[in-house]
Amino acid sequence: MTILQHAVAHQREAFLEGRTPSTMRPEIAVSWRRCSYLDVPVDTMTPRYAPDFDHEAPLVRAARPVLDHVNERLGDLGISFLLTDASARILNRTSSNTNLLRRLDAVSAAEGFVFAEGDVGTNGVGTALELGRTVRVDGHEHYAEDLHEFTCVGAPIRSVDRRLHGLLDVTCAADHHNSLVEYIAEQTAEQIEQRLWAQQSGAERALLDRFVAASRRVRHDFFVISERLLISSPRAAQLLDGAEQALVWEQVTRLLRSPDASEAEVELADGRMVVMHGESMSDGGDEIGAIVEIREAPRAESGPTGGGRTPAVGLPGLVGTDPAWLRACLEIAARARERVVVVSGEPGVGKTAVAEAVHRHLGGDGPLVVRDAESMTVDGPSAWMSSLRSVLVGEPGTVVVRHVDGVSPAALRTVTSLLHGARGQGWHCLATAGTQHLPMTAGHEDQRCAAVALPPLRNRTNDIPALVRSFAAPRRLAPEVISLLMRTPWPGNTRDLRSAIDQALTVTRGSEVHLGDLPDDLRARAYRRRMSRFEQAELSAIMDAMSEAAGNKKAAAALLGISRSTLYRKLEAAGIGLS
Repeated sequence: MTILQHAVAHQREAFLEGRTPSTMRPEIAVSWRRCSYLDVPVDTMTPRYAPDFDHEAPLVRAARPVLDHVNERLGDLGISFLLTDASARILNRTSSNTNLLRRLDAVSAAEGFVFAEGDVGTNGVGTALELGRTVRVDGHEHYAEDLHEFTCVGAPIRSVDRRLHGLLDVTCAADHHNSLVEYIAEQTAEQIEQRLWAQQSGAERALLDRFVAASRRVRHDFFVISERLLISSPRAAQLLDGAEQALVWEQVTRLLRSPDASEAEVELADGRMVVMHGESMSDGGDEIGAIVEIREAPRAESGPTGGGRTPAVGLPGLVGTDPAWLRACLEIAARARERVVVVSGEPGVGKTAVAEAVHRHLGGDGPLVVRDAESMTVDGPSAWMSSLRSVLVGEPGTVVVRHVDGVSPAALRTVTSLLHGARGQGWHCLATAGTQHLPMTAGHEDQRCAAVALPPLRNRTNDIPALVRSFAAPRRLAPEVISLLMRTPWPGNTRDLRSAIDQALTVTRGSEVHLGDLPDDLRARAYRRRMSRFEQAELSAIMDAMSEAAGNKKAAAALLGISRSTLYRKLEAAGIGLS
């Protein structure tokens, strides 16, 4: 072991004993801290095995001839090439050195194994993907002891829109002084990138050509965009920083469909306002995307006389900026000051969450009491009512009675009377119910309940990026995941969405959730494209008819008053199989 290797080993031992490494490269020291936080094992390494991947994926096809050629030219130089996807899963391994291959087998550095930092600690694959740039890890800089005998250099591979598409790792025996591996990794990764770009679809290549041509003549900040691709000028990239590509595409297509406007003021997911002017782009008569000029919207004047736009503010702890959602939430809070409020909506829209947010919005004074009326079937109506009465004689706060639509008319009248009585004692009183109208009244006009309905998630899909970021934090979601989630029907609304994210988080151990981490049934039921609200309503009616007809498409078409061929076409357009 060289003097330098001894020094690094000493720093690693000091870190594992709880001391701060003083002379380590910053990216290595920070990576060690991440690994420690994630409880990555130090002495044993067990990478996950995920062999179910496409061996003819575009990245693999682009890399295979490059790696074969470079490996042949270098001969038995004692290095190996590991090609991975963006989730650190090894897709291909190439080397002419049989001894090195055996050593890689011993640490499971082979096709199908995942070398994410959260799985195996600091390494040339996972750490480079975390940082999004070329990273070298030598010997004892690896977090896991099993990798101390290697030097690894990971070089990212990006797609034509500059998104991280995968990574090329060059591995050899541990050698701090071997500078050749960095050069080989970066040059080979660049060649793979060029082949990857060259094999893009005709539409994507046409968009790239238009972008290059526009960059020579357009003086303004601009980007070209399609459902799958976004390429922007440097300044436009700054304006769009943090924006979801799928959400931008939705805004652009909405602008292009409008017959009355050539430009529009658009609010991005983080609340910033930009002005977009878009023109559709065609290739051979087919629409392939759009070119969009973009500029920052003028800042609104502040002050009592300013006519500027005021950012929409919702209830504390709730996520979403959809106008209908905010309007409903604020109306519930306002009505709760003076009346009993029935919060209605489909299952899973967040009725209880809104009621609890109202409690915080109104000051959070006193207790928050939540009771489920469905438990009357277990406790009995009398015992359940007595329990609620005993709570309501205490210090006033907020009481929420869930599922009042599931009780008998007599029990509903008693619950209504109790809530109105509590309101007279200073309580804020709310109840939750489904979409059916409930006659909740205690008999007097001033004792009528206010009813406010919450919109379903399908009517506020632009809130999905913010919702899933909140559910997944501190982990990130890949752009293609956001896009798929925005194209997915959510019959269970926000609860259904959260469940899907929770399932994905139990699978991924990296810092980013990818498509492969989502449940299979979720990926299967996603629409092929974003649908307008009208199209969603139309599809909902079709699926209701299909259910009523027990899956018989001829009968469903008859119920809808459309031809069977029209039914097939609409199902196919939505990406729903005809089998």
